[in-house]
Amino acid sequence: MRANEFSVDWQDDHGLSIGRVWAQTSTVTAPASTDIVVGVAESGDRIIALALAKGSQWAFAHPLAARPVVAGSLVVASGGGETFALEASDGHVVWKTPTGTLAVVGAGDDGATTVVTLRQPGVNSSVLLTVTRSGEVANRIETDKGLGIPAIFGHKAFVPWAGEYVSVLDPRTGEEQARVTLRLQTSRAWTEGGSLWFGELGFTRFDENIREASAGKASTAELPAKDLPGGPKLMPRGAVPLPTLANAQDRVRLYARPTATVSGAAFADGRWYATYFRLAMGFDSASAKLAWVHVHSADVLGASAGSGAIVLCDERGNIASLDAKTGSVVTQASLGEGLRSCVVSVDELHFEDAPANVAPLAEQLETALSTDDAQLVAMQRVLLQELAPMTEPSATKALLQLAAAPRTPPDLRKDARAALANRTNGASDLLAALRQHYDYLGDVLLAPPVGPIAQALARMKDSTASPLLATHLLDPETPLADLAELSNALTTLAGPAEAPALRQFFGMYRANAESAELVAAVVSAGQTLRALHDKQGAAEVSAATNDPMTVPDIREALLAPGP
Repeated sequence: MRANEFSVDWQDDHGLSIGRVWAQTSTVTAPASTDIVVGVAESGDRIIALALAKGSQWAFAHPLAARPVVAGSLVVASGGGETFALEASDGHVVWKTPTGTLAVVGAGDDGATTVVTLRQPGVNSSVLLTVTRSGEVANRIETDKGLGIPAIFGHKAFVPWAGEYVSVLDPRTGEEQARVTLRLQTSRAWTEGGSLWFGELGFTRFDENIREASAGKASTAELPAKDLPGGPKLMPRGAVPLPTLANAQDRVRLYARPTATVSGAAFADGRWYATYFRLAMGFDSASAKLAWVHVHSADVLGASAGSGAIVLCDERGNIASLDAKTGSVVTQASLGEGLRSCVVSVDELHFEDAPANVAPLAEQLETALSTDDAQLVAMQRVLLQELAPMTEPSATKALLQLAAAPRTPPDLRKDARAALANRTNGASDLLAALRQHYDYLGDVLLAPPVGPIAQALARMKDSTASPLLATHLLDPETPLADLAELSNALTTLAGPAEAPALRQFFGMYRANAESAELVAAVVSAGQTLRALHDKQGAAEVSAATNDPMTVPDIREALLAPGP
């Protein structure tokens, strides 16, 4: 049938109709959805699944037009001219019905009835089916509106559409019993933790406050603002079928589990999560501060935030649950083969017994930042900003390593050098680094990042660094880019003992400095010799200002009036 249930001519009734529905369903507790990981095999025509609670695995071969969805105790999919539902526990066919080239958008199920939204690829119109356990199509609604993912709750179908409406229908007749306007963009309805939720950009709980939703007073939970690379979304738009092949938006995602509270809604475990290819991160739900970071063995294709943990599924078919508080691995499993895409559903399962020995955040960040993977660089730059203000010795060591390692990507190295230059602690580690010089025969193949180390020690006014800095000033392996910063730091830190090195450096380069960095370093050395009142050095600087062989830029800078 074609119905007008989704007419935009509807007038907002200020919560009266949805309030009646709430009164009728307020004592309903939604049945738990199956805790399961569902993958599309690399061939694209086979579903493989693992029940998380029992560890049992099953597979079902069938053409697939879109990514399968988990609805209650069912796995619903479409392809080969039909839409079908499999029992999530063992994969046997529960029902199937002919649907031609329509593809599954989403589904909801309450144990007796399934509501399914389907769409033709590239077409805005939608079909809403109500299917009984026997496979009878109890109702079919065709509409030119793009319907979102529906849910069944209290024997009623809740259908989001147009990004702001949720219509409540009698699933068997299609009669619209109520409608609510939400102020938080919505294209999905689902049950979780016994409650009914709506969302896309955030979460709206179906409770006594739903009658005031149009006034912006519904029970909602929204993620705090956090600028992350790739523009990750909390949920994909629920009005289009998801492809069987995962894309970048699947690899770069946000996740959170809503939970009912006395005041309305919040995030379970005080956490929300982000995945970025091989990285998974946990954030404090109130402050958006990073709590932990986990480096996975392969790109994460799907995940679900559960109670006490987030469960990840990767492109190799590996499954891992990470403790919500610390990010440590709680459980691991495998589907046994590579995947095109993956769907994770966690509802009833609770995760406990996290490992006691957990690496501190600074060490977790060091591991993430040292992971050599070009596609991670954008997120690594964000993580470096989390590491930079930390006072732990491991943070200083990580910055030193990143700034020196030749395989560090240029943008990340630049950030690491800047963070290192701004350190206000960790002097002992910085001094230890300065004691190292490049020495091929001695198997010291990484020269320390002398420039930013010098800046940091000058900021700390640590004069014990002076003799070490002076040796690097004369070291031919010291990069040109570091010489100006090094020489400038000696302006602050050098004493009479460093005058011979400064005189030698000035004499070596004042007539043949060809780069701007070297010119700046020579000028700083000359100014330091004057400031130290070193008679021999001051005389050499004075002579240089009258010598036509002195590089003009150096001569002019030394002749300019002092500050």
